[in-house]
Amino acid sequence: AEPTNTKEQVLHDAFQKFDVNGDGKIQAEEFQKLMKSLGSFSSKEIGRLFSEADTDGSGSVDWREFIKWICSGTATKKMSADSAASFARLLSRETRDEAAFAEQAAVSKQLTAYLKEANQDKSEADQLKEMKRKQNKALKQKEARASKNEAVGKHVNDASLGISDNYTGYRMALPVTMEGAQGLVHHYLLNGETDPLHPKYVNYLTTQFTATYKARHPKPVVWTETPKPGRLVVVGDTHGQLADVIHILSHLGTPSATNKFLFNGDMVDRGPYGVEILMILFSFFLADPECVIIHRGNHENEDMNALDADAGGGFIDEVMRKYGLMAYRRFVSAFKALSLCSVVEKEIFVVHGGLSRVTSMSIDYINSIDHTEVTAPHPMASDIKDQVFSDLVWSDPTEATGKFKSERGIGIKFGQDITTKFCMQNRLRFVIRSHQVPEDGRGYMKQHEGRCVTIFSASNYCGDGGNYGAVLVLDSQHFPRYEIIEHYAVPLEEMPKMLKTGAANSSASKEKQKADSEQATTAKRRERELEKMIIGVIEKKPALWAHLVDMNLGNLLPIDDWKDLMSEFVEGNHPWVDGANHWGIVNRFGKVEMGKFLNRWVVNMESEKYSSFLSSAVRHVYEAMVGLDMDLNKTLRLFDMNGDGSVELKEVRQVLGMFNLGLTSTQLDRLTGQIFSQA
Repeated sequence: AEPTNTKEQVLHDAFQKFDVNGDGKIQAEEFQKLMKSLGSFSSKEIGRLFSEADTDGSGSVDWREFIKWICSGTATKKMSADSAASFARLLSRETRDEAAFAEQAAVSKQLTAYLKEANQDKSEADQLKEMKRKQNKALKQKEARASKNEAVGKHVNDASLGISDNYTGYRMALPVTMEGAQGLVHHYLLNGETDPLHPKYVNYLTTQFTATYKARHPKPVVWTETPKPGRLVVVGDTHGQLADVIHILSHLGTPSATNKFLFNGDMVDRGPYGVEILMILFSFFLADPECVIIHRGNHENEDMNALDADAGGGFIDEVMRKYGLMAYRRFVSAFKALSLCSVVEKEIFVVHGGLSRVTSMSIDYINSIDHTEVTAPHPMASDIKDQVFSDLVWSDPTEATGKFKSERGIGIKFGQDITTKFCMQNRLRFVIRSHQVPEDGRGYMKQHEGRCVTIFSASNYCGDGGNYGAVLVLDSQHFPRYEIIEHYAVPLEEMPKMLKTGAANSSASKEKQKADSEQATTAKRRERELEKMIIGVIEKKPALWAHLVDMNLGNLLPIDDWKDLMSEFVEGNHPWVDGANHWGIVNRFGKVEMGKFLNRWVVNMESEKYSSFLSSAVRHVYEAMVGLDMDLNKTLRLFDMNGDGSVELKEVRQVLGMFNLGLTSTQLDRLTGQIFSQA
């Protein structure tokens, strides 16, 4: 059965997450594997839940059993609050891009309300009892962790962490020292992820960082100063691009008492080295908590992390691949501790995204936000403080006056008047933010008459951006004047050689690296563009066949007509003529043979029923025609309805419609194209 409304569609999508093999039923192994990945359920509890869902005792759960299990309230009736929350998040999570994130959140909110309506079995007394139990448990766990962390911090070594003498990777001196943190940078420079840090170190660094950072910066706003003498270096988005981080630290020096760093969010997602970047930052902070401030961006967010890397996420997949689920949960705890913004020398406001929708926004109001309960508020939250929280990590500046809804679906777009008013009311000079790749390919962008400065540090973003990266340096001797230093990092594998020769930061080296990268980027962009075009053709193939048949366009189309057809049905902005030449589908008369073109790419299905679709349908038509006992001339006339001596697509389609094949109109169009292309 197909879903009949939005709520049911959400549940149908959830059903498909369980039904890995696509047989229309959730097997016990599939159910257990997905539920275990949540980390909130024991094997015994998973077994009980599966038995409840499997109402007919068949050993599998079909769609109707699944929806009944969810909507009756049975699914969440005996779950703890944590388990129910994890389960609801599993049901609602989708792989979508950043721009559709808010839409997904709206569906998630709808689903939560739907489940709540369907589960009214618990009384208010039961809920109150559960809440008190949870609070007491959390308090005891917090006290136990604090006691354990204090003991571990004072008396820790490899043996106490459980790191054996056989471990041949990088060994850190514990508690962490500056030399140990610098050694870790060098280790990653030489090895990347090929020689990973021991999981016990990762556990220790993440846990210790979370506790120490929360204690040192309990509020969302950090009031800080430039070291005297010394400087503060503001680093923008790095997005898992370890080469950029190592380049910055190599040329500007590692964090220290006189060389303070402020990482302005989005250290993870998209790129492959988010873990390594965080390990470096955590290590320097633990060595000297005064030398590093770390802000939360919109990607230090478990919902964003759950997206695929191509859709803007990828961090959860990275951590699961390298260190497993429990390590990721520790990173989530660390994200909850990160600051939202900083004020430098009471004069400069630094935040990942931008300003808020709230009129007369004060720093004190921002500082009253409880920022440690979640990595990010629900995008559809109606609470004002939650909205401000989201605005700080999601908003973007605009050249228009005023404030507007953002096309991102979360946060706002704020104009110069909003920036000016915020600065005047809070006695600030200007705002530093990140969050966006500057449109002109630089690593920075100045807007609002210089009062809004964007710093983006991931050069050649995602491997094909072709942009510079940059950092902003505030030297105490020249404050509030600043210097912006741009870079173009070489690939990580080339960096040891470049740093050894001292050429990595020279002007000539940057330009050559950028030119080489732009050439490679152009080729990669073309390849991606062609892939998008192919996918578009595959998705629109039924509509294209139907149009060819309905309009009786024939099998050969002039290249210009073909381009117009592709632009209308697939996507108008693609370079279709270049694509046609690349695929070699234009004949010497300047025409495209549609049958061969549309059958150039096919999606292979494992289903035996689907694989035999074409042959069985053709056999059915053949047997029916034999039964008519017609000679070849009569058979030709059956197809050649207009008597012009040739058979067109539309004529084949009309003949197929005469036979009871049990196919939909779209399937008949597809069958027509398959037969015609093979004739």
